[in-house]
Amino acid sequence: MAGSRCRAAFQLDSSAKPGAVQFEKRTDIEKKWISGGVQRTGLKKVTMQVPLLWPPSLSRKFVDMLVTSIFRKLVLAAVVMASLTHGARAQEAEAKPSGKLYELRFYTANPGKLPDLHARFREHTLKLFEKHGMENIIYWTVSEGTKEDGDDSKNMMIYVIAHKDAAAKDASWAAFRADPEWQAVAKKSEENGKILSKPPRAILMTEAEFSAADEPANKDSDPPARLWELRQYNDGPERVPSTVERFGSGEKELFTKHGMQTVKFWTATDASAFIYLLAHKDKASAEASWKGFFGDFKDFMEKYRASHPNLPGGRGNGNEVRYLIPTDYSPRK
Repeated sequence: MAGSRCRAAFQLDSSAKPGAVQFEKRTDIEKKWISGGVQRTGLKKVTMQVPLLWPPSLSRKFVDMLVTSIFRKLVLAAVVMASLTHGARAQEAEAKPSGKLYELRFYTANPGKLPDLHARFREHTLKLFEKHGMENIIYWTVSEGTKEDGDDSKNMMIYVIAHKDAAAKDASWAAFRADPEWQAVAKKSEENGKILSKPPRAILMTEAEFSAADEPANKDSDPPARLWELRQYNDGPERVPSTVERFGSGEKELFTKHGMQTVKFWTATDASAFIYLLAHKDKASAEASWKGFFGDFKDFMEKYRASHPNLPGGRGNGNEVRYLIPTDYSPRK
């Protein structure tokens, strides 16, 4: 059988030392065993010497088959390792911020006009946003607003859209406002009275380093909509970096530990606020989760302050917390 090739393209060499088998193969995962070690050889044709633990008098066919089996296992192991490495790199890439510029917008309708505002968005505005390059993320009504919102919370709509960057934002809004279709829609929607009681308010935001990627759209999902919690810490430029660092150093894990879903974390582009988004099954679940959270938070903060002795004091301009319900036309629920 000397000089013949088996199915795996290995070749026995009659000149090999007793107790050793030489074989050749061209593959992208070739290895070379040298002095008990393994050396990567790329795509080059290599010779492999495999030390054998049996007498050379054994059937060469048997040895040939055994070497083939060993090589296949090596190839499989290399493929598995490459797959794991690729998966880890993919997860690392997914964890990186997208670079999008997000826009959090607050609309307050005149009493009785909120249904008209929703109808305009449902039937026209979302499509026009997409037409002009804006990404619809999520739309809500307010279930529970802040003390400052007062009765306005009953007439509020809050939503998030995204842009490629600041230049894209400016171009999209300019094109949207100049669009004859939008102008006609806006005029017709207010034939029976002005819809908004005040100009919209907007906060531009970028993702924190540890924020998850945007959820896939689930507009037509069967499960009931979640109760969303939008939290805005108006800490100001001096305190926001410390707040972001604290969340990234373990505070956000306390949310998931106690059953809260951490959806997004942002910072305002002017560094005035740290803003994040949680989701709950319902209000009772939210209350139970927060109770568990605060049971751990005191200990967490004691350890955190001990390791960060120079934290800025105070809370800036306070916090804003709103509970929100997705609209029927929201891309995410």
